[in-house]
Amino acid sequence: MAATHIQGRRSFDTQSGRIITNILPRMIVIDEDIIAAAFLAFFSKVGTQTTEQEKFTWDVDEFLSVTDTLSAAASSTTQETLDVNNPKYFLPNQTWVNKRTGEVLLIRQVNTSTSQITVTRAVTALNSSGGTAAASMNSGDTLVKQAPAVSENSTRQSVQTTTPTEVYNFAQMFRWELSLSDRQIKRRFETGDELPYQNMKIMKEARMALNRALLTGERARFTDSSGDDVTMTRGMKNVPTTYTWSVGGTMNEYDWDEFLVEEGLRRGSANKIVFASTQFILALSEMTKDRLTYAPTSFGPFSARVGMDVMEYKAPNGRKVAIVEDRHLSDAWNGMAVGVDMTELKRRVFSRNGRTGDLHVSLNTQDPDDLGQVNTLYADMGLQWGPEQHHFLITNVEGGAKGRAIG
Repeated sequence: MAATHIQGRRSFDTQSGRIITNILPRMIVIDEDIIAAAFLAFFSKVGTQTTEQEKFTWDVDEFLSVTDTLSAAASSTTQETLDVNNPKYFLPNQTWVNKRTGEVLLIRQVNTSTSQITVTRAVTALNSSGGTAAASMNSGDTLVKQAPAVSENSTRQSVQTTTPTEVYNFAQMFRWELSLSDRQIKRRFETGDELPYQNMKIMKEARMALNRALLTGERARFTDSSGDDVTMTRGMKNVPTTYTWSVGGTMNEYDWDEFLVEEGLRRGSANKIVFASTQFILALSEMTKDRLTYAPTSFGPFSARVGMDVMEYKAPNGRKVAIVEDRHLSDAWNGMAVGVDMTELKRRVFSRNGRTGDLHVSLNTQDPDDLGQVNTLYADMGLQWGPEQHHFLITNVEGGAKGRAIG
């Protein structure tokens, strides 16, 4: 049978049988050095979801707000029209309490155009109920939402909800070539053949590069010098904006606990992973060595498992963080730690029409007249992180100390 003749570039599909698919699980354990790309090692365990475009989106929603503040004082205890900052937070028949005075208010009407609410004051003190009496209110007083309180003949209530926020990231095309001449392939050294050595080396380089992009990369889209579209995925370091802490020196035990309870572990999973630099880990050991424990974990395919012990720390609220060194952070951002809720992460892979964007090797991609061999390592994928409030970032740690800061 005559071969099919084509002009120009050889089609990818004609070589599809020479592809080694989904090599990420094996790449991360290629030399058993997990911390060289620790984030990538844990990221390889998360779920994969296909995207059909290089830009992928997801929705992030929030619960209804439960606090608001007064924008003007109410000096009279009988004043029933109150000025608030966010009138949309209120609905008729809800009860709210003044955090400072303890007075309970029943919302009767809401005027969003004037940012005012009409209330019944001190409802728990009505009819000699014994509750907190009305008191003057200050501008800036915090009101805390309780719950609806309706009468026995109540009718349908007004509806209150939130609008999800759309978040996006890009898939990034990653590519490396292993190119050897015919003589390089044939040549033997005392330590062995050059081909397996070069294969191992390119795998290690690619592993570290993927880890850098997924951990510390910036999101971008631009046109290169050839006029081609380029997209870059945002890494975890650049995700947290709500819960961040710039220590600026010594990290004290009490401040660390307070940050975990009030911010870092406030939302999301009860157990998170902190990818840390050596300076952060040493500071943590200085201040909480007696509270650290260790737990085993493993990586890679079943036939080539690699295990390691992971440091764990239990916060005062009973939630835990596992602390893992990532060598890239130690080398480039010493004093930094990135707290990640791994349950929110997804590896978004741009695959469609039989073409995979998962990390794979395409064999023999050299030109037809090349006597050597070229193998291409390629991926087209990005990071999805869920709500950014489920993650946290700590920077500028220079040391650690037990107890509280003095002064």
